[in-house]
Amino acid sequence: MSELLIEPEPSFSDSEAPSPEQRAARDEPTLDAVPRVCLVILAVLAVFYTLYFARAILLPLTLALMGSIVLKPVTRRMEAAGLPGILSASLIFLVLTAVTIFGTVRLSGPVSDWLERAPQSFAKAGSRVKDYLKPLAQIKAAQQQVDEMTKLPGEEKNPDTVRVEQPAIASETINATGAYLASASITLFMLFFLLAAGDRYLEKTVEIIPTWRGKRDAVMLARDVQSRIASYLGMITLINIGLGIVVGLGLWWVGMPNPVLWGVLAGVLNFIPVAGLLIGVVLTLVVGLAELPTIGQALAAPSIYLLANGIEANFITPAVLGRSISLNPVVILLAVFFWGWIWGMGGVLLAVPMLIVAKIVCESNESLKPYAVFLSP
Repeated sequence: MSELLIEPEPSFSDSEAPSPEQRAARDEPTLDAVPRVCLVILAVLAVFYTLYFARAILLPLTLALMGSIVLKPVTRRMEAAGLPGILSASLIFLVLTAVTIFGTVRLSGPVSDWLERAPQSFAKAGSRVKDYLKPLAQIKAAQQQVDEMTKLPGEEKNPDTVRVEQPAIASETINATGAYLASASITLFMLFFLLAAGDRYLEKTVEIIPTWRGKRDAVMLARDVQSRIASYLGMITLINIGLGIVVGLGLWWVGMPNPVLWGVLAGVLNFIPVAGLLIGVVLTLVVGLAELPTIGQALAAPSIYLLANGIEANFITPAVLGRSISLNPVVILLAVFFWGWIWGMGGVLLAVPMLIVAKIVCESNESLKPYAVFLSP
């Protein structure tokens, strides 16, 4: 039978025994970690504060940077064809400006009309839903009668209600339009300068790095980020344009008013994972109930929207992109919520591209590879 051996506690002589002060210093945790943790927390809060309150500048700059990554291959091909870099950037700037102005003018009327009719549309949709839910309404009315009969004599029958005044839709629309025009202008001009600069900023970054290996890693990382982001955003944009066309034609077929507006909305909302589909289905259902004459047409509108998105998400996008861009769906939703809170709709649209950049950077650095595993599905 084996015996359990316990190492005896080391004995100290009177001269070697630790003093009470040394024992206290050995047993108590070091205080240097506390200020370090506080500094980290303050730094994180400062970053959040800066991202939130500087979103009017940071959001257009980030959009311009992502746009320059997507359009860089186009400028390279134009330069290979003999056009100078400044001329290539100018042509792209003029085309994007014309498309932005045309889209704004073309869609501003339908959007304004829909916003003006939105309260009546929601009320009409609610009344039609109530007609189909009359049995439930009768049950609720019976419950209210029972509650009235069982009230004590001292209870109030008509309690005071609190009303919250909401700002007018017109003023909100004007403010949103001004912010959109300012953000679009900053984005387009910054995109022009980034495209005109070409690889100048990458070359300057490489010059700063002292070692040859660091220079090589920086160039390889920049090329990898550019190729993968350009591939993802370029293909997703083309897929969403096709989805918008299909949804617009389908809603025009069932008689939905302003099918062009709904097609554009479907294409834009498809950049938002999960939430974009839910928003689109709910809006088409409400507008269908309010504007279409029959319940069959009203239900056909969101069904077409849902069917087109289902085919795109389950067949077209996996066939085009494969698993080259794979992210953890939980991390995607968290990123969408976080950037939507920080930067609004622009942050929601940029959440997935920024996650892809973060994953590529983590995969390229040995110390950050565990985070890349966390971002993978």
